[in-house]
Amino acid sequence: MPESITLSAQNPEGARKTRIRTIRLAWSSLFISKIVTFGVQVLAIPTAYRALGEDGFAAYAAVTASANLIWALNLGIGGALVTPIAEAAARGDETRQAQLVHAGLFPLVLVCLIGALLVVPILLSLPLATMFGRAGQTGLPGIRAAAVIAMAATLLTIPLSGIDALRQAYQEMHIGIMIGTVCNALMCVGLLLASRYSHSLTVFVLAFVGPPLLAKIVSCAALLAKRRYLLRGFDLQLVKVQMKPLLGDGIRYLGSSFSNILVYQWPVYWMTRHEATGLSSAFAICTQMALVPVSSLLGLVQPLWSPIADAVARKDYGWLDTQVRRTRNAIVASGLAIFATILIGGDLLVQLWIGKPLSLGWQVRGLVGLYVALALWEGSYLTICFGLGRLREGSTAVFLRVICFAIAVPLLTWIGGPRAIWLGLCCSVLFWTGWKLPLLGKIGLTVKLEGFQDRLG
Repeated sequence: MPESITLSAQNPEGARKTRIRTIRLAWSSLFISKIVTFGVQVLAIPTAYRALGEDGFAAYAAVTASANLIWALNLGIGGALVTPIAEAAARGDETRQAQLVHAGLFPLVLVCLIGALLVVPILLSLPLATMFGRAGQTGLPGIRAAAVIAMAATLLTIPLSGIDALRQAYQEMHIGIMIGTVCNALMCVGLLLASRYSHSLTVFVLAFVGPPLLAKIVSCAALLAKRRYLLRGFDLQLVKVQMKPLLGDGIRYLGSSFSNILVYQWPVYWMTRHEATGLSSAFAICTQMALVPVSSLLGLVQPLWSPIADAVARKDYGWLDTQVRRTRNAIVASGLAIFATILIGGDLLVQLWIGKPLSLGWQVRGLVGLYVALALWEGSYLTICFGLGRLREGSTAVFLRVICFAIAVPLLTWIGGPRAIWLGLCCSVLFWTGWKLPLLGKIGLTVKLEGFQDRLG
């Protein structure tokens, strides 16, 4: 296991070796994790679909999607902590690290407590049809209990995610990834057992949300046990002062992190409320097909965030320039390959996945493949912007893109259903973040290089 960044070599060459080593460890653990995650995706969705049926799967999608919508309560604090803590760790400033952690966790815990007091009574009292539309009218037992379980697990996970994000800052992503991998394997086992011994919606939702919560608990406990100084010296007055800039950056970061919910979960939620269960189930499966390559490949880019911030703090601009160019080239090649694969063989992949034919049409396949390529381009440059200290600008650009798309979802659904939704997603990247984020990264790198040749654009 590599040493913490605070213990890394003090010379530039030693720091480079530490960064490369931690990136490779993160990639190695991600490779193992993605195999397990891919297995979970391959097994979970078809298993839930076959065990719950068309109506049950629509209810399952509505419950999990609605729970994910409250993820906004994380306030983006975890992301806002990464760069300043990485810089403080590079200087070996334990006091500053503890102050940042306290300032980040305090509002998270407070907001989640208030959220629980507001959300749980609503779930227990509102009619199911009001909350979940057509999916709530299926008459399946346990929908309300499943919704409460999903919401409770999400609320508990939110403050833990703020602590777990510190692994990114300390270049220890591989530890959190491996813990998550074990819990994903447990999720897979739980879903298989649920399909064999119970067809209850509540059991499936519990198997889906329980293991990720367990992973956060274990990862956070291990991180804090290693760095006990993060819990020392709590000062409420100091927390109030330092909380303000963190909240400012966090809310902007939330705009980008929340994009996954608005881009993927919100359209699924809307479709399950207003369209037939067959169409909404097909759209949910199509969305998962896009999520697998996007989350897998952007997971390989994510470990660059903290090393880029570390390189900026140490003024290692040559290494920085090289890594940015390599990342861009790899993402472009991967995006083109995935676009061609989904366009040509998308229907076959879905049939092999869920075990029954499902015709998406070449237009939908092409748009899904194109969006995957564009999402990879956007996500890679967003990570680069974060590492370069352009978190506010990059997050704001993504937030504006996502909000415009989210507002348009009802109109797009009315105009052309899934095809129009995917077209809207592609246009939102092409006409805004697809060029805005590379421009921000280019400006940021030009400033950081201080005379180095800028080869980002």
